[in-house]
Amino acid sequence: MRLKRNILGLSVSMALMLPTVGMANAEPAGGSLFRAATNNALDEHEITVAGWAEATALHASDTIGDGNISNGAFLNQKDGVGLNQIGLMLCKGMGCLPTGAFAPAQNVLSRVGPFPGPVGEARVDFNVTAMYGQDIQFFRVAGIDDYTFDDDDDNKFAIPQFYIDAYLPVFDGMTLMVGSFFTFIGNEIGAPFTPPNWFVTHTYATQHGPSKHVGALASIKVPTEEHFGLLSFDAGLVAGWNNWDEKRPTFIGAVRWRSPDLATWLDFEFIYGDGEGDAFGAAKGGSPYIAVSSTDEKLERFHSSTTLTQTINPDLQLAAEFVYGFQEGGDVSAAPVFITKDSDWRGLNLGARYKLDDNLFFAARVEWFDDENSANVLWSSVGATGGDVYSVTTNLDWSLNQHFKIRPELRYDTYKGSGAGLFSGGTSDDQFIALLNAVAYF
Repeated sequence: MRLKRNILGLSVSMALMLPTVGMANAEPAGGSLFRAATNNALDEHEITVAGWAEATALHASDTIGDGNISNGAFLNQKDGVGLNQIGLMLCKGMGCLPTGAFAPAQNVLSRVGPFPGPVGEARVDFNVTAMYGQDIQFFRVAGIDDYTFDDDDDNKFAIPQFYIDAYLPVFDGMTLMVGSFFTFIGNEIGAPFTPPNWFVTHTYATQHGPSKHVGALASIKVPTEEHFGLLSFDAGLVAGWNNWDEKRPTFIGAVRWRSPDLATWLDFEFIYGDGEGDAFGAAKGGSPYIAVSSTDEKLERFHSSTTLTQTINPDLQLAAEFVYGFQEGGDVSAAPVFITKDSDWRGLNLGARYKLDDNLFFAARVEWFDDENSANVLWSSVGATGGDVYSVTTNLDWSLNQHFKIRPELRYDTYKGSGAGLFSGGTSDDQFIALLNAVAYF
């Protein structure tokens, strides 16, 4: 299951932008505590330690067992007050971009895309991120994070990122990222940075994609005429979906275009490879698709996200994401969650974010998603056998200062399909969620 990333303003990959975007005269909060404690001793090397903490008080109309809720609040899994995540990030230069600690210094950014400017100088940056909380079960990598400790059944620990990110003055600018990193596929990420995470709860598009990769990713800026805009390509080879245990060479790629005024961003992102037998359970890693061949035959899987984002004016941003994917069926049917026939999924979500005041935003989102055969284990495990889900979400995002923000949010989901209901353990077709989320940056 996918994290997002992707961290940013207008596209899934804009997942790497600053949490203080839109605040008047705000200094970046990322790494502020460490920099104060060390008297900015490492600033000349662009090295810092940035942190954040996120918690949510949530109530759902229907719950099961000890307060578990269903897919509609992904990643939030519990009714009541819970710790989403505490994160610490040791980083250098462009590896710190999600925190806003250091300004971008090159004309193409890994997982984000092209920017104006000349070819820069060669540099090598890095990122190591450790996280703990309820969300972390979706960020783990099989073969890496299954060796980390678990304090209890609810809160997990993982090291979801450790990578080197090099900028090379070749072509019109190029980056090479090697290691373990959050995916760029989709219009949201798993860390609480805005944009692109305008909302606390996540889309079904996010739920159906990957969250992590281990491997290598190259991003190349293509020379273009000024009137055309900016263009870049991403290409990488990774060990599958959230996986290092049973390595499957998997291709990831993207095409990114920016208008000359940077008001319009268009991103097409995809992953393609062997999906056979890589579902290890959400608490360990792997994918949310259980397709197994008795002869270990390759079972093709493809997932894509096309995102269009538009800045209408300084106060209003719009985003539209279309998702399509498929999984080839296997010949093992040990349980109803096993995929035994070719299955695909598709969806569309539309969002808008409006600035009411310097530090206050209103956002709304609608989503339609179709998983025709309940390929995703979060659907099939509750007895849903396939159909459509519709969702409406709205919230406020209020930054009290550069270190602290709160987000009240309302969400309604309804499922139109066969088999059991999608919510409350398969007993309901509808779910209403109200929550209050708080995030601190330090």
